[in-house]
Amino acid sequence: MLSTTNLLRAGLRSGIKGTLRWRLWVDAKPFPIVFQIDTTQEYGAFFELVHRPRNGDRTIHRYKVRLLRTPQPLGGSRWWFECPHSFRKTMKLYLPLGGSRFYSRQAYQLGYASQREDAMGRAQRQAMKVFRRLEGEGNWRDGPPPKPKWMRWRTYDRLADRFDYYNARFDGVWLDSVAGLLAKKS
Repeated sequence: MLSTTNLLRAGLRSGIKGTLRWRLWVDAKPFPIVFQIDTTQEYGAFFELVHRPRNGDRTIHRYKVRLLRTPQPLGGSRWWFECPHSFRKTMKLYLPLGGSRFYSRQAYQLGYASQREDAMGRAQRQAMKVFRRLEGEGNWRDGPPPKPKWMRWRTYDRLADRFDYYNARFDGVWLDSVAGLLAKKS
């Protein structure tokens, strides 16, 4: 994944040109990527990539991704990639398994991890999120942790109630799935 916030800082003006070599480790193997950034011309700024695809092909891909700059309300500017496939303004480009070029999430039709979760996974993620906020240690299934010293009682009670709610949802979904399995066996 390439992100404009990592490569071009918010206060960067036009006029940078350079080449960088970046080695990404994918499946315990080096995956070299060479990229060149040229922002010497505001309307001709580009980001050139040289890499192999992730579909097993050994050919080298070399292509340019256009960079767009938008002014910010309080001054400065923000840099964006223009997706070479969908021509959308995007902050990140992805190269998933089987992909040959860096494109936007929409071009590859990639979803978020939370969109692939079932009801039990959602309840568990929410419960663990509240558990971490309560600075819990150990297993989240053991119930809400003791109140942290710095936290107000009202906040703790609200978070503990929310934690109990997600725990109850997790238990309910788990019981429903066990009941469904038992119904199939009989």
